[in-house]
Parts: sequence; C-alpha cells; structure tokens
Amino acid sequence: MPTWLVNSQEDMDICLDEQLSRLQTDYIDFYLLHGLGKERWEKLRSLNVLEWAEKAIAEGKIKYLGFSFHDTFDVFKEIIDGYDGWTFCQIQYNYIEIESSTRTPGTRGLEYAASKGLGVVVMEPIQGGNLAVNPPEEIQAIWDQAEIKRTPAEWALQWVWSHLEVSVVLSGMSTMEQVIENVESANRSGPNTLTEKELELIEKVRRKYLEYGFIGCTGCRYCMPCPQGVAIPEIFAFYNRYYTKRGDQDAQKQIINEYLKTVKPENGAKKCVKCGECEEKCPQQLPVRNLIARAARIFERDR
Repeated sequence: MPTWLVNSQEDMDICLDEQLSRLQTDYIDFYLLHGLGKERWEKLRSLNVLEWAEKAIAEGKIKYLGFSFHDTFDVFKEIIDGYDGWTFCQIQYNYIEIESSTRTPGTRGLEYAASKGLGVVVMEPIQGGNLAVNPPEEIQAIWDQAEIKRTPAEWALQWVWSHLEVSVVLSGMSTMEQVIENVESANRSGPNTLTEKELELIEKVRRKYLEYGFIGCTGCRYCMPCPQGVAIPEIFAFYNRYYTKRGDQDAQKQIINEYLKTVKPENGAKKCVKCGECEEKCPQQLPVRNLIARAARIFERDR
C-alpha cells in the first residue's frame, strides 16, 4: 500500500483494487503497509487501517499482512505490539546499520520481530551498494586476512543470511552477472555459517567504514576535469564524511549544509549526465556514476 497516498479507507480500496487489476489476480499473498514510521503509523491508525485490512483478508483479497519500516526501535516495537495479526515485516539491515536509528530498528528490532513470530524481510543488505564498491586499502587489507575469499558484496550478504531471524534478503541486481553471483552466494548461505573469526573480521571492517567512509577515493583527480563540471573528488569527500556520522542526525545535517555552501550548483552531483568518462579514468575502478547519483539524493534533494 502506498501509504502516503491514502487519506481514507476508500483510498485504500481504490489502491488495492487497482493493484489486483494490474497484476491480473484475485488476491495478493503478502501485502505490506509501505514505509511506516511514527507519523505515518499514527495517520493510518486514525483511518482504522487494521479494520480495513481485516476486511480485505476476510474477502480473500489479501492472505497475509505485513509492513515495511523506516524509524527507530521504539516505534517499531509500538507497531508490532499494536496488532496481533502481523505476519511479517521488512526492515533495513546490514553489518553497518546494527544500531537503532531513524532508518532502522537494528539488531534489536530484528530479534524482537522474530521473537513475536514475524517473518523478517531484509532490504538494503549491501547498504544501497555502498558495501559492494571496491573498498579503501585499509579495509581490503582486513578482507585479505580471511581464509575464504569473498567479494565485498558476498561478505555483506552472507552476514545478513547468517542470522537465524532473517527470512528473506532482498538485493538489487542490475546485471545478469550480479543475479548469478547472488544466487550462487545464496546457495552457500545459512544461519550461523560464518565462523567466529570471520565475524570478527566483519566487525573490524564495520569500525573502519565508520571511521573512513565507504568510498575508496584517493583524491588522485584522474577523473577530472569532468565534462559537465561535476566536482567528483570533493563530492566523494562529503559523502564519506556523511556516512562516518551514522546515527548522528545533527552532524549529518551540518555536513549537508556545508556541502550546499561549498559545492556550487554548477559543480553539483545533479549535473552528472552519466557519460562514464570518469569511470574509464578511475584507477580504483569505482562506480562513479552510481555513487554520484546517491550523493545527489543525499545532498541535493532540495536544491
């Protein structure tokens, strides 16, 4: 359910009926109240969304009800405890985001949902792709200590899959190569499959990422000048600083404000046209275009 679009139970009916029509089916197995947080949950409760959902279930239009979530553990717990009919939930979870924040209820939330019998679907297991890029040298040196060699993406996926409480892991894939890699990785996964030593390595990597940031940009400036004038190294420096302040919203807001004052609109991330010239020149083989697009969503959302 696109919860931000509904303002009445009539809107809920219209959305569901249109979804059923487009999918050419009479029912949906797993239906989520999408993107819940404190304010949206309070609004939906005022509209008696659970009464509506039980009616849709009784009519056979929905088999199982769940919700996806972006907020703190306390809000997450309130939603779970507020209704006995939840079957599953979907949360953001990866080895960087293990603490409760405004984005995720963290490990505590994962364990609480499972303890209440909910299936847990995990989104962002690779942190929006951040954990799949070629890591900085300090982090690669940690991975090199592992007896079993894995790609950064597989380390991230295996870590999530190793949690007994996780039912399903969602990972965005944009090439057939990534599909094959993920399927093969899934075949090797399972609860508690990582050794204690491997878990210690992942924790070391986590601490390094929070110290240095995600992008292993050395500032060599081989990517410059950008044909569109995008200040790539400067934007990456802000991007890394932003992520080292995970969990500190005030600090992140300050970094965004500093970015807007420092990086002029004509040199901003939104100027990128994805020509790919920078990637051909990058000695670190960074996915510059994708990273710049993410930076635009973080820093230039309102520009």
